[in-house]
Amino acid sequence: MSKVLVFAIAFVAILGLTLIIPLLPPGEMIFNALGISIDTWSLLGISGVTLINGLINGMFWGLLILGFYAVANRISQKEALPPMPTPTYIPEPVPQKTEAVYPVKKPAPRIVKRRTYVPLDQEIETIEGIGPTYGTRFRRRGIRIVEDLLRAGSTKKRRRELASELGVAPKTMLKWIYRADFFRLRGIGKQYSSLLESAGVNTVTDLSRRNPKNLYLLLKETNKEKNLVRRIPPLSQVQNWIADAKNLKTIILS
Repeated sequence: MSKVLVFAIAFVAILGLTLIIPLLPPGEMIFNALGISIDTWSLLGISGVTLINGLINGMFWGLLILGFYAVANRISQKEALPPMPTPTYIPEPVPQKTEAVYPVKKPAPRIVKRRTYVPLDQEIETIEGIGPTYGTRFRRRGIRIVEDLLRAGSTKKRRRELASELGVAPKTMLKWIYRADFFRLRGIGKQYSSLLESAGVNTVTDLSRRNPKNLYLLLKETNKEKNLVRRIPPLSQVQNWIADAKNLKTIILS
């Protein structure tokens, strides 16, 4: 039985007993000792003084009975017999005949190669514009290599969230991701991606729509003005870039 229930039963019982026997101590004595004087009133035919005496008696005897109950309950718990100890004897298992089991030779793991040459495992700072400061911020969010950035910024919503976390403009974040996308093409790295961007080729999709000869001449003229790379890619390489760009799947969504 809970202590609250014991107190409630005792309180109600003493209250009812006081209504029958108004002089039941110590309610009236406490009431008189405090010198409380109230106007004569009644509730359901019961005198107000008798009702207050009943409340005082209920509280007093209820707490007293609750104390006795708590002490008796603690003593009974100490005197209870302790549980029987668990036997420590464990029977030995009966040996069973088992057939010889030969180890199964596992097949060699299959190495899945990327379909295109992609130096996407390079450090994030390989991308033009990302220095040590932003490289550290990227790594705190689990973005360590170029491929991580492409996956993290594949959608417009994720690019905005990433730009907000790093404290850069969304346009800057989009430019970094476009530069990372060029790394999926063989032979385009940090320098050539900057050269293409300076020539007005900002995305892989844009590259796939260019005329190889016209783009080659444009790159040659751009590098002559800005001196971005030591060696202009030959026309054959520009042709390969455009052909590979047409076969690449679009991963940067607007």
